[in-house]
Amino acid sequence: MPNRSRKEFKTYAKHLKQLNPEEGCEFCKFTPDTEQVLHEHRYFWVVKNIFPYSLWDELTVLDHLMLVPKQHTDSLDELPEEAAVEFVKLISSYEAKGYGVFARAPQSKTKSIAHQHTHLIKNDHQHKKFLLYSRRPYLRISL
Repeated sequence: MPNRSRKEFKTYAKHLKQLNPEEGCEFCKFTPDTEQVLHEHRYFWVVKNIFPYSLWDELTVLDHLMLVPKQHTDSLDELPEEAAVEFVKLISSYEAKGYGVFARAPQSKTKSIAHQHTHLIKNDHQHKKFLLYSRRPYLRISL
């Protein structure tokens, strides 16, 4: 199920093509002054997703944040114990605010940024009455 509309998907795909791996990891460049950074913690950034999902689990997305480790890592398993504790506390606090939590495995074919990041997704809790999706040509219609 596509999480972005066709237009949103094309904009994101264009952005990914413009990334230069020789310039380093996009998420490793975050600083407290980075526009999309909302909160800085000891081991993590809470950032606004600049290419947010518009649908998640057939629900309209109201807010899409990401929890990004400051240290480059492909997997949560690589986090030091103190960072893992902070991760669980942050996840718990956003879950209490109504956010769903999602992260892709390091070997996932659909993971577009190798740096581990966890999606924090708040939705409207109203399932779409009608949803049509076609992969080729890419098309998503929802009501």
